[in-house]
Amino acid sequence: MSLYIGLMSGTSMDGIDAALVDMTNHSFIQGITRPYSKDVKQQLDDVLSGAWSGPGALSQLNTLIGKEFGLASLQLLEESKRQAKDIVAIGSHGQTLFHDTSVAIPYTLQVGCAHTIAEMTGITVVADFRTRDLVAGGQGAPFAPIYHQAVFRQHGFPLAVVNIGGIANISCLNSEHDLSGYDTGPGNCLMDAWIFKHQQKNYDKHGEWASSGQVIAPLLSQILEDEYFHRPLPKSVGKEYFSCAWLANYLNENWRPVDVQATLLHVTAVSIANAVKSMSTAPSQVLLCGGGVHNRALCQVLSDQLPELDVLSTEALNVSPDYLEAMMFAWFADNALQNKAINLHGVTGAKRPTVLGAIYPAGLLQK
Repeated sequence: MSLYIGLMSGTSMDGIDAALVDMTNHSFIQGITRPYSKDVKQQLDDVLSGAWSGPGALSQLNTLIGKEFGLASLQLLEESKRQAKDIVAIGSHGQTLFHDTSVAIPYTLQVGCAHTIAEMTGITVVADFRTRDLVAGGQGAPFAPIYHQAVFRQHGFPLAVVNIGGIANISCLNSEHDLSGYDTGPGNCLMDAWIFKHQQKNYDKHGEWASSGQVIAPLLSQILEDEYFHRPLPKSVGKEYFSCAWLANYLNENWRPVDVQATLLHVTAVSIANAVKSMSTAPSQVLLCGGGVHNRALCQVLSDQLPELDVLSTEALNVSPDYLEAMMFAWFADNALQNKAINLHGVTGAKRPTVLGAIYPAGLLQK
């Protein structure tokens, strides 16, 4: 066995996914999701809302989130009855705070101090995957298509794999050597923010609130005219773009909040469906993963938008929809330790293959 831990906290910021993976046959062994502590979640929300006190606070938050990622790793070790010496490395994506490649100097920032994780666990950590892709001229995201190709190639092409996190992204797997992918737009982020604003709930369970409303047709059409949906590929986007402040530009105070929620659900579904329809080769299936796969109403609307296709959870292929992204960073860590360059030109637009991730040696106290 060659055991790795993959760590991921997506744009929904609902917690840290930790996956134990055997890279010998790339099999998922066990996973846990550890929610952020209330204090850290509040600090994350403060940073994203602009209510933070400068670089010192950001540096401290980096350390705090590193501790949370370390605790998630230790919890997974305990529950899987493994020890640090059993694990080759941890691949940690970190928590994305900012990501914008449309500016003169593109930038991306994932926090979650890898030194802290390595010291807490006694395990080598590979982290900071996006930066090298930016330096190589890429978008720094999404990385999923190259991984989805590796995982799902046995199921045949063409295939579409859609991860619905805070931001949604699509992997267009046209053939063994032809793949592309990009962020389609909002996944859960707008729906989550809107229900929290009006009902103080972190998410709309199964899309029940959205299902009780009516779609506001003018709002739906106006939002789908936003320039992001019409940007040329490659493209990527952060949750800070699709924010409540952005949404406010489109709202009418006479609209019922529940109807806005119904419309936001359709924004996600229609933008994903449009991405699927634009594939150069029509896919045989659409596979869904990420938190959005549990939103029954969203999945139903997406199926309605794609009546000619089977829209399924990756669970149907015995691949965990909840831990697929965390597994991906175990895979990236394995590639980095072997000094294997990854070619993301067709996905991120990177000008050349690169070895993604920086390596942080294991702390000694846990050995």
